[in-house]
Amino acid sequence: MKYLRGLLAITFMLFITVSCEDFSLDLNVENLENPDDDILTSDPVAVEATASGILNGWYLTVHSYYGPGAALQTMADASTCSWGNMAMNDLSGEPRSSFNNYSSYTYSYISYDYFNALYSVLYDANTVVSAVNNDLEFDDPDLVEMIGRAGQAISVGYLAMLFDRVWISDENGSVYDDDVDYEVAMEWALDRMDEAIAIAETGVTITSDYLPVGSGTASTFAQFLNSMAARMLVCNVRNSSEKASIDWDRVYTYASNGLTDDYTITMDDSEWYNEIPATYLVYPSWGRVDMRVVNLMDPNTPAIWPEDSTVLSESTSADARLESDYSYLSSQNFNSTRGSYHYSSYRYSALDDYITSWDTDLTEISASENDMYKAEALLNLGSVSAAAEVVNSSTRVTRGGLDPVEADADEVQDAIFYERMVEFAYTGMGISFFEMRKEDLLQEGTMLHFPIPGKALESLEEDYYTYGGTSGTAGEDYSEGGWELEYDE
Repeated sequence: MKYLRGLLAITFMLFITVSCEDFSLDLNVENLENPDDDILTSDPVAVEATASGILNGWYLTVHSYYGPGAALQTMADASTCSWGNMAMNDLSGEPRSSFNNYSSYTYSYISYDYFNALYSVLYDANTVVSAVNNDLEFDDPDLVEMIGRAGQAISVGYLAMLFDRVWISDENGSVYDDDVDYEVAMEWALDRMDEAIAIAETGVTITSDYLPVGSGTASTFAQFLNSMAARMLVCNVRNSSEKASIDWDRVYTYASNGLTDDYTITMDDSEWYNEIPATYLVYPSWGRVDMRVVNLMDPNTPAIWPEDSTVLSESTSADARLESDYSYLSSQNFNSTRGSYHYSSYRYSALDDYITSWDTDLTEISASENDMYKAEALLNLGSVSAAAEVVNSSTRVTRGGLDPVEADADEVQDAIFYERMVEFAYTGMGISFFEMRKEDLLQEGTMLHFPIPGKALESLEEDYYTYGGTSGTAGEDYSEGGWELEYDE
C-alpha cells in the first residue's frame, strides 16, 4: 500500500500578511522554509517557482490523509469506516458527539493541518500577485497572475466551506480588520476567481509545471475555474434555508462556462497523489460505501445495517453503475464493538486502477458535477424543463442507464442529489458532505462546520469552543435532523 505522507509542519508566520498585531507573538515565528520576502518578490525565477507550486499545494491539502476529507465522507454517511484514523470513527459515531477541538486531541491534525496549509497557499498566492503588481518581469506574466488569483480564490474558498470564520489577506495585506464569516469570505474568494477566469479566458496556456492536466487540455483551464467557482458557491451554505440565498444566476453563468468533459490530473505517486478519497476510502480493508448510498441504488437493500447481521445479499439495481463502479463484499472487517451501523456490503471499485498503479489520471471535477450545478441553478431559477433536460443528458442516463426524469421539480431535485451521491462522491473532497449539509440531511448532531482549530485558538489567546452534538447553535453549527429520521430502526 502507498505509504502515508504528512504535510510538512507550517508555522503561523503564514499569518503575517493578516497583520501581526492581531495575533499572539507566538505566531511571529521565522519561516525557514521560505526565502526573505524582499528577495523572493524581486527574483522572477523564485516567484515562478512559488507560483508553480500553488495548485499542487492546494490539491495535496484537500486530498491529504491529514485533512478533514475522510471524516467529512463518514459524517455524510457517504462512506463508512469504524477505524479511528482521521477521526472517522469519532465523528461518525451514533449518536453524534461534539468535535474534540483541543490541541491535545490525537486527530486534531484534520482541522489544524488543513487550516495551516491553506493559509500557506494564500500566503504564496499573495506573494505572487504582489510581484506581478510590482512589474517584475516574467516570461508569461498573465500565467503567473492567473495562478496567483486562482490560489487566493481556492485557498479562501476552501477555508470558508469548512470553517465558521476566516481571516483574509491579499497582496496588499489584511483585507478586513478582523475575521469574517464564511459567507463574506466566499464572496471575496469568488471575486478573486472571477479575476483568474478573466485572465484564463484570454487564452493563457497552463503548463504541466503548474498542473499536469490529464485527459483535458490546457485550453480547458478556464472551464475548470468556472466549474470550481460553481462548486464553491453551491457548497458553501450550511442548511437548506441558506439555499435560497445562493446567487443562482451566478451559479448558472459559471456552470454554463464550465466543463464539458471530465477534468483529470495525472498522478505520479510523488508530487501528485490523492489520499482522500481515492486511496483510504476505497482501498480494501479501509473505507466502504455507506448502506444509505447502496439503498439509493437499490431501495430493497436496507439503508441502515440490520442489527445482529453480518452479511446481506448482493443488491440489484436498474442503475448500471452498481455493477460497474461498486463491488459486493460478503463479510465484515470492522470492529463490531464500535457499532454495526458501520457495516457495509459494498466498496467503491471504480478507482481500482489508481490504487494498483498509483499513476493514472484522476478526475477532480467531472462534467457531470458541472451539469448538476447547471441543472440546480435552472431549477431554482424556475426553468424546470431545462433542468430536466440537463439531467437527462448527463451520467444518470449515459452511464447509469436510468429512465429520464420528468419535468417535475421534486423529481429533478432528487435526481441531482442522487448523482452527487452516486456518480462523483469520490472526486472532489467533501462533495457528499456539502450536499447533505445543504439539504439538512446530515444526522442529528453532526457539526455543520469546523471551529477554528484549538491550537490556533491558543495562539490567538481565544477561549476554547467547538461544534457538534449539542455544542453551538442548532441548525447553524450542528444538524437538527437528518436522513435517518425517515427510517425505522
